[in-house]
Amino acid sequence: MSETLTPELARRRMIGLMDAVGAEYKIYAHRPIRNYDDAELARQESAFIGTESKSLVLKSGEDVIVYVTLAGRRVDFKAVRTHLGGPKPKIMTDEELWSRFAAEPGAAYPFGFDENVRTYVDPDLYGEEWLLLSLVLPTETVQIRGGDIRKVFAHVANPVEEVTTFNQAASLPS
Repeated sequence: MSETLTPELARRRMIGLMDAVGAEYKIYAHRPIRNYDDAELARQESAFIGTESKSLVLKSGEDVIVYVTLAGRRVDFKAVRTHLGGPKPKIMTDEELWSRFAAEPGAAYPFGFDENVRTYVDPDLYGEEWLLLSLVLPTETVQIRGGDIRKVFAHVANPVEEVTTFNQAASLPS
């Protein structure tokens, strides 16, 4: 894309995609969220509800991918590597995240990227009544219906693949 990516442009892309598919969503402004404790405080203060999502921006060699799952799930990097067939994937550095996606640390977002960024989606997202997503900066959260995010992913320009193997298996109680 020819435009320089800024947080405002990335934000407009996300909103444009949600609007294009008629998604039901609401945007909340709140204190900066840098971790799960901040998220809980912001949720209490702003009264938004839903299941937190997690968007990981990973590099595998020269490839950049985004994996979107539910917060609290641990990623199985060996499974990701096996699926991609390349070098071990690594989480992008804060500087890389900013320069490539105009996103601050902790505020990676799930869609609105250039066509060459592959996106992998945990289909469990679609079963959530309300899903919470970052809107580029750590001071805004989108609350969107889980079923509507499926419509958004079907509408984006970049390749999207549903995967069920990227999360570590849950530990069984002893």
